[in-house]
Amino acid sequence: MRIAYHNEIDALAASSLTALTSDANYPIANVQDQRLTIVWHSTSDSAQTVIIDLGAPATVNTVAIMGHNIGAAASTLTVAGGTTSTTFATAITLTWNADMILKFFTGQSKRYWKFTIDDKTNPDTYLSIGRLWLGTYITVDPSALNDFTVSKLRSDNVAYGRSRQKFASKGVGWRKFELSFPKTGGTMLTAIQTMYDTVGKHSSLIFCNFDTDVSYPIVYPCYCSIQEDLEFNHRGRMKFDYSLVLEEDK
Repeated sequence: MRIAYHNEIDALAASSLTALTSDANYPIANVQDQRLTIVWHSTSDSAQTVIIDLGAPATVNTVAIMGHNIGAAASTLTVAGGTTSTTFATAITLTWNADMILKFFTGQSKRYWKFTIDDKTNPDTYLSIGRLWLGTYITVDPSALNDFTVSKLRSDNVAYGRSRQKFASKGVGWRKFELSFPKTGGTMLTAIQTMYDTVGKHSSLIFCNFDTDVSYPIVYPCYCSIQEDLEFNHRGRMKFDYSLVLEEDK
């Protein structure tokens, strides 16, 4: 199980993000907003780049693109770290997914990072991205690989008349994860507390129940938030079991 909760991009000044093209109504700084519906739009669907200046070298082993309209036929979908805004290492190819484009790789400490996307067949004729992510992940071990529940929830507004006539308006769907963890101690327990102290319920994170295995759609990596307070139950010798409740963010 992997959790990424610190996004290097979020604390940057807007001037640290440079897109090749941007719609004035949808600036590139929008990718720093937690809401996936607050998006950046390019003015073209061909060979777009976004260059990010972190201000100083920072280790990155997790990248993600979320809330996007990138098509499966995109001819280029990469990220690369660089020592200057024009000098970049070999690009890392990202695997397309309609939901979250996510890549874990061997950590690199670079100041500059460049996303490159070429999607000439996009029917929208522009690119739209709600969230760009650069950071690191923690591996939760022992994890909740077996003891977890996934609920599919919806916000549909439904009411019935006396004769069972339905009146409804369509909402949206999202997932809820209820995870129970076995006895945990030492540095892992400290890492979980640090994660919760950092994001609380106010900040979104990336949750991957099966690390890099994305063959189970119901537990595909999720952009989500912690919904309930953490409680640690002592089980002897300063080891504790605990649970996490996460709900998908839009």
